[in-house]
Amino acid sequence: MDTVKKKKSLKWDFVKYFSICIILILAGSLLLGSSAEKIFSSDASRYALFIGDDGTVSIITKSERIPKNYILFLDIVNLFRCIAIPLWSLLCVVVCGIIFYHRKIEKPISILLEASENISNNRLDFSVEVPEKNEFGELCLSFEKMRVALKENNIEMWRQVEERKRLNAAFSHDLRTPLTVLKGQSEILSKYVPKMSEEKIIETAETMKRHIIRLETYVNTMNDLQRLEDVEVKKELVDVKELEHQMRITGAAVCKGKEFVLYQNIFDVDSVKIDTSIAMQVYENLLSNAVRYAKRKIEIAIDKKDSLLLLNVVDDGAGFTAKDLSNAMKPFYKAENEINNEHFGMGLNICKMLCEKHGGYLQISNENGAKAVAAFKE
Repeated sequence: MDTVKKKKSLKWDFVKYFSICIILILAGSLLLGSSAEKIFSSDASRYALFIGDDGTVSIITKSERIPKNYILFLDIVNLFRCIAIPLWSLLCVVVCGIIFYHRKIEKPISILLEASENISNNRLDFSVEVPEKNEFGELCLSFEKMRVALKENNIEMWRQVEERKRLNAAFSHDLRTPLTVLKGQSEILSKYVPKMSEEKIIETAETMKRHIIRLETYVNTMNDLQRLEDVEVKKELVDVKELEHQMRITGAAVCKGKEFVLYQNIFDVDSVKIDTSIAMQVYENLLSNAVRYAKRKIEIAIDKKDSLLLLNVVDDGAGFTAKDLSNAMKPFYKAENEINNEHFGMGLNICKMLCEKHGGYLQISNENGAKAVAAFKE
């Protein structure tokens, strides 16, 4: 993208062209005025234009008697001056105006018209050229910034639409099992309840109840996801030691029965500007995942790189499989060895959404176990 440096004002370009126009008018007028007598022969200069008060127009010689009442009496030389000098002035104004338009206005106007046409037709794969370092250049640069913002918004909108489609597909797929179970159990009750024992009826009712609860949990999860899309990031200065203290307390509570270690590696600044509620929600989700898969130990590291706060969560479990690395952050994904039916596979997906809302990212990898890195932009 071009940038406008050391802006030149359009009004100074206008003043420059206007000054050139005035100089040309004055020079031409002086030249025409001084050379008029040389242009015409001495015989021609004896004649004059006479317009009488009765409207009669005639050419007379200066030696003839001039009537007392007339509107205009000019000799040929002065008449030439009266006509040629205004025409020359008009010509200078027109020519300078045309040159000024073609050199300073025509190109940016055509660029802006083309840009507005492309934007109105939702064609955003182009760039707006900045032809001049003046007000028109700034306007073109503003159009380019608007185009980039619109393109980024469109990409984000389509990403969210595709994410919503995948989420709905996964949601529909996971609903089939509890719905199938409920349908089968209800058919059994309607057909065989008179022949069923009380214990069997209670067992069937308990099975239906578990799957109804599961359905309710699914619906609540979807509602939580919808609320996440509407979350506003509110960044505030947070003391690094206070953030470390909160994470230590949370880690000690969540990681009961397993070794919990936290390293705070930020020494050059005392505070960071983040949304603490979002950072802590991501931290708690990652920590819960680590607790489920860790054998004995969970390590947390708080770092800072440029304008990013980095939160590293590592457990000493089996780590991610190749399939996990590709799919773990997708909604409703479960590892092949997942045995917890109450776990819906939304933790990492939620963490990813929150990190991206905060201008950061979520990465997963293997490093002597599973490792997750959550980044939050200040």
